Amino acid sequence: MRAFLGTLVFAGFAAASHAKAEEVVLSCIIEETATNHARRTWEIAFDQQNQIVTFGKTVATAAISEAKITFRVDLGTGVPFSFAIDRATGLIRVTGSSGVLYNGQCKTVNGTS
Repeated sequence: MRAFLGTLVFAGFAAASHAKAEEVVLSCIIEETATNHARRTWEIAFDQQNQIVTFGKTVATAAISEAKITFRVDLGTGVPFSFAIDRATGLIRVTGSSGVLYNGQCKTVNGTS
């Protein structure tokens, strides 16, 4: 009985750590394509297994593959922006109804791309 209980506890810890490992946080430095070229830093968390992205307080469904992350989020303007992140290079491109709004670079928070 103790061995069984110990196995259950170990399995619970393994499952919890595996579930937490599914989320990856990116830190993205982007620049506006408009004339003022304002720079911003965004943190974007994604979970490939569940195909969701967390951007600020917003959770959105996403298409997440080994090569690319794409999703749409309304940044408070009433119009959703489309995000595309190339996972190999970390390049991010944000488009809206008027075309490309931001370009930039993303890296995982732990320092790898």
